[in-house]
Amino acid sequence: MSSDLEFPSVKAIARINSLERVSEDTRFFDCKFYPFTEPGVDPVFAVVGKCETIICRPIERGSNAIEVLRWFRDEDGDQNLNSCIWAQEPGSGDPLICVSGVKPAIKIWNVKTGELFRTLVGHGREVNDLTVSPLSPWIIASASGDQSVRLWSLEPKYEEQPCILVCAGEGHKEGLLTLAFHPTGKYLLTGGLDCIVNLWSIPGLPDAASGTDKPTTIHYPHFSTSAIHTDFVDCVIWYNDLILSKCANESRVVLWRIENFDSSASPPSPSSAPTTHEFRPTRSAFGGTYQRLLQFDAEDTTPFYMRFSLYVRHNRRPILAVGNVKSKVFFWDLQALEEQRDGRDANKEFKVPHTLQKGVARKIVKQRESSVVSTATTSTNTTSSNSNILPSSSHQFDSFVAPATGNPLGSPGPKSRKKYRVDDPFKLIVPHKIRVVPKVTFAARQVAWSVGGEWMVVTEESTLRLGTDVTAAKIQDAQAQRRFEWRANPHNIPNTMSLPSAANSNRANPNDVRQRTILNAQGSQTKPLGGTDCH
Repeated sequence: MSSDLEFPSVKAIARINSLERVSEDTRFFDCKFYPFTEPGVDPVFAVVGKCETIICRPIERGSNAIEVLRWFRDEDGDQNLNSCIWAQEPGSGDPLICVSGVKPAIKIWNVKTGELFRTLVGHGREVNDLTVSPLSPWIIASASGDQSVRLWSLEPKYEEQPCILVCAGEGHKEGLLTLAFHPTGKYLLTGGLDCIVNLWSIPGLPDAASGTDKPTTIHYPHFSTSAIHTDFVDCVIWYNDLILSKCANESRVVLWRIENFDSSASPPSPSSAPTTHEFRPTRSAFGGTYQRLLQFDAEDTTPFYMRFSLYVRHNRRPILAVGNVKSKVFFWDLQALEEQRDGRDANKEFKVPHTLQKGVARKIVKQRESSVVSTATTSTNTTSSNSNILPSSSHQFDSFVAPATGNPLGSPGPKSRKKYRVDDPFKLIVPHKIRVVPKVTFAARQVAWSVGGEWMVVTEESTLRLGTDVTAAKIQDAQAQRRFEWRANPHNIPNTMSLPSAANSNRANPNDVRQRTILNAQGSQTKPLGGTDCH
């Protein structure tokens, strides 16, 4: 099986470069595909930057790479949007795009009607990340520079007081940059400028305090560590019960776990959350500390606010992807690494490597990782450092783990095992694939996957030319042996979204100057691109 068939290949660069709409200093920082459809159904995505929120659809055929469906502009010229997340309007199910940036308010647009749905006010500083609850498409969470997380309900009965939970107090010492819900919705991860990663236990919501001016406040996280990273933590993602995270100036993504954490068990009581009265680099209500599992070599990702993504879906191989500042996108097949474990010495004792980590003194490494060996061998509830990279099939979320359907990298021979060693948590694992975008210099800020994995979009910050590009990468789907045909408007008018409750969107008003400008903005130039393997 060719590895090219397992990783995205670059299809085109789509330039959103209307002089009437996008200023020279516009940089797009986030993009998200609409998640509430079945795989292969109308992959619509949003990109945000400065004052612009643009709703697009990738095009399979034709000269343009994307079709612009909606274009929202914040009238506050000082706004600088950095994050977006999709939600749904309660009752109607209309698609909502929630956006945030340097202003404390979160604005929510109805993509079907084109109207401002709601503005959420409560944070005291910039809002740096947004996420939606896996339990409800109308509950969102926000991470702010005011050191707090707020959960919001979009239900009409909470319109006057939409904030239903606050996580603040003794969790972070500086502003937050990232957050992520666990697939159960019972836990929330946060990371920020203080180099700390926290885990918060989320109670059942809404509760009795929801809708009041005194929502429930959680003061202490159930897990907190400053030992994983040495700089601003700008991206965290759950991988079942494991955690992927990265920070500025390290050029790596770390896979790790909280010892004794089991999402299938009942959450610990609020009173069990450890306090900050005694300083410890790692505090946990689950017993033990943490265990570093793998580190992925993501070179030239030192600026903060460069976010990675993980594509995980049943019957598909889980793929980790991150872009860098030199027009490259890195890919790792996590299932291939698990398959690579076959034949290694499972009884080999873990030792701190003799070589120095790049940018981190060995003395610090020993101090921070001493608990990994000791707790891995003493705790009866903890898997050893030889535990599976992928969660076991008995886990309640085993449906997220793709079955072994063949290794795209071929049989793991001796050289391959040495290159992709998984028995040393400090060994940087090089990418299985590197895609290089030629003739373009950009910094990739975000990577997004469509629901079915047929498309991948990278938002790029270009410093050498006007405008900002969005790279659409088409996955050659060898496993499913099918190609999806994208529906296109026969009249070339981007006014209809085939999303739930949005199939009959109103046509653009030809007398509306702003909508007319939006239609003119879709004249994007497309260039064929190529990729390279990592040898």
